[in-house]
Amino acid sequence: MADTVQEVAIEEMVSLFSALADTTRLGIVLFLYKNGSATVQDISKSLSKSQSLISHHLACLKNCGVVSYRREGRFIYYSLNGVGIREIVNIALKHVADYGRSILACEVIKGEEPT
Repeated sequence: MADTVQEVAIEEMVSLFSALADTTRLGIVLFLYKNGSATVQDISKSLSKSQSLISHHLACLKNCGVVSYRREGRFIYYSLNGVGIREIVNIALKHVADYGRSILACEVIKGEEPT
């Protein structure tokens, strides 16, 4: 039973980290980390990407529990979903600050094919 629980946890974590590994989605997450909340239009303008592309990626992040939203009139504001996601981003930023050169030089990651 423990193996299946661990296998499910691994599968779920791979999906979460895969969601964060996409350049556009990570850009959205970092924008929301810095700015708190924003509309699709705000994010689109900041990342120089189409609103439809941003909406598509926000839907993925919403399904993964990374972002949440609230409606104000005709606008929808997106933000990071809770303290846990902010902590993950904060820890990742600290780790990259400490190990960025090593991460960029990692031959294993450079050679990996998407699975």
